[in-house]
Amino acid sequence: MIQKGKGKGIRKRGNNYEVLLAKEFRDMGFPDCCTSRYESKRKDDDKVDLCFSEPFNIQAKCKNNYGNPLPVLAEMPADENINVVINKIVNKGEFVTMSKMDFYKMVISLKNNGLI
Repeated sequence: MIQKGKGKGIRKRGNNYEVLLAKEFRDMGFPDCCTSRYESKRKDDDKVDLCFSEPFNIQAKCKNNYGNPLPVLAEMPADENINVVINKIVNKGEFVTMSKMDFYKMVISLKNNGLI
């Protein structure tokens, strides 16, 4: 059972993490990147937390332990973008999960553009 007020703190931590990731994406060259809560309820409903981060669909998770990201990936849009779940595990680090095919798509693009 969730203690009174505890769920609100967890939600706030997750929202703060989304805002931080949006800033990091802006710093990496996605100047219009913002949270879907700010920009698009439809994107948020599609399990995409950042807008204007193409070619990536980003879902952010901030938890005390590593949960299974596969159900989250399965709920994300099946479009031309690369679906990515970024997990922040408190006191353990941050980890990225994507499908093997999306990873290969990214590697091929980097290779074709002479970046690797």
